[in-house]
Amino acid sequence: MPVIVPFKSEWITFVIILGLILGIVGLSEIIRQRFRISGEHTRQFVHVGVGLLVVISPFIFKSALQPIVLALVFIVLNLIALQKGQMKGMHTTERRSYGTVFFPLTFLILILFYWHSDPTILIVGMLIMTIADPLASIVGTSVKRPLHFRFWHDTKTVQGSITVFVVSFVITVLFFALGRKIDQITVPGFLSLLIIGSAVGVVAVLSEAISSAGSDNLSLPIFSAVMLDIMQSLTFYGQLTVLGWILFSFLLAYAAYKLEALTLGGAAGAMLLGSLVFSIGGIYWVIPMATFFILSSILSRIGKIKKTVLKGIVEKGSNRDLYQVYANGGIALLMALLYFYTEQQIFYLMFLGSLAAATADTWGTEIGVFSQRQPVHILTRKPVPTGTSGGITVLGTSGVFAGAGVLTLSGILPIEVSLWTLFVIIALSGILGALVDSVVGGTIQAQYSCPHCGKTTEKLIHCSSYQTQLISGYRWINNDIVNLICTASGALFVWGFYQLFL
Repeated sequence: MPVIVPFKSEWITFVIILGLILGIVGLSEIIRQRFRISGEHTRQFVHVGVGLLVVISPFIFKSALQPIVLALVFIVLNLIALQKGQMKGMHTTERRSYGTVFFPLTFLILILFYWHSDPTILIVGMLIMTIADPLASIVGTSVKRPLHFRFWHDTKTVQGSITVFVVSFVITVLFFALGRKIDQITVPGFLSLLIIGSAVGVVAVLSEAISSAGSDNLSLPIFSAVMLDIMQSLTFYGQLTVLGWILFSFLLAYAAYKLEALTLGGAAGAMLLGSLVFSIGGIYWVIPMATFFILSSILSRIGKIKKTVLKGIVEKGSNRDLYQVYANGGIALLMALLYFYTEQQIFYLMFLGSLAAATADTWGTEIGVFSQRQPVHILTRKPVPTGTSGGITVLGTSGVFAGAGVLTLSGILPIEVSLWTLFVIIALSGILGALVDSVVGGTIQAQYSCPHCGKTTEKLIHCSSYQTQLISGYRWINNDIVNLICTASGALFVWGFYQLFL
């Protein structure tokens, strides 16, 4: 990409850009105070102004050092201002938001990944965040009859989501084609551009819709950039295949929602996760993830009536929400991204290990609920009530082994190593990950006592309206954190065994 160096030293350019950004921030504060304009509107002014400034970075800096320093400076400054309640023209919103911190963090991440390899992707990702996000907010609040929905904590509008898709589509098609022309690289054909824009638009909509507290300033540009990177590396047939995987992700998530295995937010999160993972890896990655979601959902459905006894004990039921989807599948997504950027097969094996752990843990719970014997604590071996974290049964343990084994068998292993060895490594890692889940759940997971009925529970509210009291563990370690530790353990065990034996 051609660079126009305005000054002999790029640090002079850095100082000017820094001053312009500070000027925009200061102007927003003056406007807010003098004209009594809502902080939400001045925040959008800062968002667009700063975004358009940083987007031109690849055209005025040869080195990535100055943009990196710029991002780091504003990560620190924005975090301090947010914590101290300063610069309300930039930070004031109707909700608690960390978007101003995520904005420069996103810029930093995109620089590290795309500054040298493909700055056009960086530009497109930042432009989508800069323009699509505020326009969605403006449209959503200005229409007379907005259609509201909520996937997570923040309420969104259908009109706003349509805006995100249209703007992301247009930005991708126009600026990706323009970037390729500037770089003197063959511009994809018209149909190819439409497919690329559509795929990026879908990912952008899902990323924005499931966001909360300004997290769309992180997820929206990064996932859009990843999808653009995936699509630009494929042939036309490959791009059509990705659209097929996105459709399959929708059908899978929709079916899980109709079976009450996922909440509406959980279904949206699963579709985004599936769209990215399936597009990266294809059938090798589709079968294991589909195996986990489909079979685990069926087991949850079968045991739904039996598990009514656990409603007062466990934090969440079998109708998985957005947190649970990413607690079980977030590590798998991370492994897919690492595989995409490194092409190292170890990340595919770690992907299988994380899913094997999630499957083993889920099957252990779903099958163990049918045990006729009272569970015992995994460490003390003392009897505990059914549903207690850290409680195990012989039947539940058999479910752990079965889940890990079935998931491992669903993996397609294109690696020139003994399949038996790989099976043992992945299945054993899944089993150990599930055991880690039980140990963590039985030791440091938050446990509460209901002041009304005296029962031990994972719930913050019990008996309809009573605030429970912490009696053991740490408040921030809930069931979702334990599941995340479980899947991360499964992946790490695979890595360890792979280093030792292969």
